Amino acid sequence: MKKLGLLSALLIFTGFNLFAQTSCFDCHGDSSLTRTTETGAEESLFVHDGIFKSSVHGSFTCVDCHTDATGDPHPGELEAVNCSGCHGEAEQHYREGIHGKSMASGDSDAPGCADCHGTHDIFAGSDTLSHVHAVNQPKTCGKCHQKPGIAERPAIRLAHPVERFERGIHGRSLAAGNDVAATCTTCHESHLLRPANDPDSPVNRFNISSTCGGCHGDIQAEYESSIHGTALADGIADAPTCTYCHGEHEILSSQDPESPTAANNLSEKTCAPCHGVLRLNEKYGIIADPVNSYRASYHGLATERGSKVAANCASCHGVHNILPQSDPASTIHVANLTNTCGTCHPNASEQFAQSYIHASEDSLADALSEYIKVAYIWLIVAVIGGMVLHNLVIYSSYVRAKLRALKLSKTIQRFNKQWVAQHVLMFLSFTTLVITGFALKFPDAAWARLFTHLGMTEYSRGLIHRIAAVVMLGAGFYHLLWLAFAKGAKGELKALLPGINDLRHFFINMKFHLGLTKERPNFARYGYVEKAEYWALVWGTVIMALTGFVLWFPVTATYLLPSWIIKVSETIHYYEAWLATLAILLYHMFFAIFHPADYPINLAGFTGKITEEEAEERFPAWYEEVKEKEEQAGD
Repeated sequence: MKKLGLLSALLIFTGFNLFAQTSCFDCHGDSSLTRTTETGAEESLFVHDGIFKSSVHGSFTCVDCHTDATGDPHPGELEAVNCSGCHGEAEQHYREGIHGKSMASGDSDAPGCADCHGTHDIFAGSDTLSHVHAVNQPKTCGKCHQKPGIAERPAIRLAHPVERFERGIHGRSLAAGNDVAATCTTCHESHLLRPANDPDSPVNRFNISSTCGGCHGDIQAEYESSIHGTALADGIADAPTCTYCHGEHEILSSQDPESPTAANNLSEKTCAPCHGVLRLNEKYGIIADPVNSYRASYHGLATERGSKVAANCASCHGVHNILPQSDPASTIHVANLTNTCGTCHPNASEQFAQSYIHASEDSLADALSEYIKVAYIWLIVAVIGGMVLHNLVIYSSYVRAKLRALKLSKTIQRFNKQWVAQHVLMFLSFTTLVITGFALKFPDAAWARLFTHLGMTEYSRGLIHRIAAVVMLGAGFYHLLWLAFAKGAKGELKALLPGINDLRHFFINMKFHLGLTKERPNFARYGYVEKAEYWALVWGTVIMALTGFVLWFPVTATYLLPSWIIKVSETIHYYEAWLATLAILLYHMFFAIFHPADYPINLAGFTGKITEEEAEERFPAWYEEVKEKEEQAGD
């Protein structure tokens, strides 16, 4: 009888619960059921009965979790579901982890159970429908960790972690259906998530090799016995661990050309950031500059050119099993070096193996090489310098001969003294601006280092640059006044204006020099070349002046203009400088100074004179105009 009574009570209770559940779905089965939250947002209260019944809680009644949902109707505001009644251990881990601590501190963005597992659609972690199934974890975690504002927090501060993970070998493997590939909780754990600075965190630098070793056990053993692994185990935080070389979320295969461990990237992107730092090399007694000595070797140069077979750091030192040279098991131990070189160079001898090592102060080969280098530098200076002086003596004799010939010839005053003075000022200031400007942009260039060695500090460089700019602008204003008021400048501006004849002269000139016609263009005082150069100079001076003043007085500029004007001015100033410099070197120097017809040099820009023969040949229309004026003056 007693058992019958208990069974009856159970049936009645179950029936009540089933009735209660049916009653809940009477309302919450309506997909249009919503409520307005405290923030004014519209929140759905719909529960899909089919999904709920197939979830891990499908056999539960609503009041098993919503214990305060009593009465009909139940209270409008229900308390948050407390999962700890069934999941005590998980709840304890959650409270001890970073998410739980953030929630306890009042962080409204901290995730709770439902944010990761769902609400009425909770499935077992092994079920592909589960929000925390391996393949779904990146999306679930990304709801917060990809969200602007959260991802930018100092405690997180990782850009696009989910996107990077999905591009990596682990993410791609998951996407391909391999649900045992590493995912978020594989490395960070699930409920007991701890920050990287926590000594017990699986992503703490001192624990990362153990974390990765969960899948890569053999590699973990190699690494932990290596010089890097033992150094890290001894507490040396500078020692690299797995993520230093492979990255964190975007871990790529070494066969991927974008991977930092790919053959072409290994030396520069993976090893150089540590071994290229002089301070670290000195601190740990490593040879002074292994990276640059590798770069200067055939192996380094070939790798830089894209060779995939030239030796990189790992080819000689190993990958995870890197050991000090003194260790008999090291691939670069004196007893093993020949075999190491022999992997690429069959039949390599001991002497050959000794020829391909990093530069060292104690090396006889490096000492001899340094002496020879110094000797050759002096030899180059003496021989090439002597050749330059020798050629300058000969060249100067031709220049002097041309000057004498110019004095003996009948000449025409092409440019007056004021024009020549403007040209000289513009030439000197422009040259100074080019040198001092590019010295800032390319401080490591040999010519820039020479100026620094001669005493040109950054302060003096900037001062000289600004003085040269003022001189150039002064020459420009003087030129404008000269054009407007000088008697000798009458008709200059009109002669410099481009016209349709310039286009016709261009085609005639090209046809003449291509041997297609014997007709020469009938240039007036200025041909299309001189006009193009003149207006290019005007354009360049205005652009460089405007952007230069913005960079000279950035505070004032940003009072008057938007903040982007600084960066835009830097870009314009830099590339306009290149355009002007190259135009002067390749165009003006050719046409105005070193044209083959003017060998060895055109002196008109410095003397203002050209011979009548030159005028008649190169500017026939202008020559006829000059002669006509002379005849009229004679009459």
